[in-house]
Amino acid sequence: MIKIVTTCYNCESFIGECIESVLSQDEGEWEMYIIDDASTDNTVETAIKTSNGDSRIKILRNKKNNGLAFNQTLNFVHHARPNDEDVIVILDGDDYLINIQALSYLKQIYSKGYWLTYGGIDHCPSVRCAEDFYTEIDWSRSLRNQRFCLGHLRSHKFFLLKNVKNIDLRDKEKNFFKFGVDVALCIPMAEMAGENKCFYIKDKLYYYRFHDNNVHESSEKDKKRNEQIKGDLSFRTPYKRKTKHKLLNRTCDWTFD
Repeated sequence: MIKIVTTCYNCESFIGECIESVLSQDEGEWEMYIIDDASTDNTVETAIKTSNGDSRIKILRNKKNNGLAFNQTLNFVHHARPNDEDVIVILDGDDYLINIQALSYLKQIYSKGYWLTYGGIDHCPSVRCAEDFYTEIDWSRSLRNQRFCLGHLRSHKFFLLKNVKNIDLRDKEKNFFKFGVDVALCIPMAEMAGENKCFYIKDKLYYYRFHDNNVHESSEKDKKRNEQIKGDLSFRTPYKRKTKHKLLNRTCDWTFD
């Protein structure tokens, strides 16, 4: 099954369009877990209204702000209870799926034996990241020694996620990462999967929204994210490529009951 994890904080203006883009998909076998990280606006109320009682959409509300690493791993897994073969799709609460066939396209990709997808991002034309952000991984080099290019649309099999170690979800002070979570999670999963199991999406399927509260629009948040990547994540021990048998048989070390 496809299980969508949508984390959000103060996304009242965006969460409706995010949910509607999922409801309009031609693929109907999915569950969406909306994790509100203690928003101070009406994000939850808007999500409830837009979901209109659809049982596939689960809306969770944190009492305190826990950050992305906790929400996309422990919190999500605790409520979603994914199986090893479930496809986990990351859809941020301020973004949306462009194409109504996005999920069916992902389903087709995974039917061919892939374990992870990246690429397919679109955004406003007035903003442009460095060109190598929009390219495929250079598999001749370490993933930790090149520009991070594992952009949206990010998805992966759960058996990859459960193999990311607890220690690698946390910073040097052993707190869950709040910035650079995409790097902390995606690079280890891609390393374990290897070139033949990672699929680069060329079609534009995912709209990434730039706004005032976005990490790339906040100079302070962007600075913290870059410091974290350069001063910590890039120096961590790379994960070795693993067989599916080894990935399936490992017990996750960060779940809770």
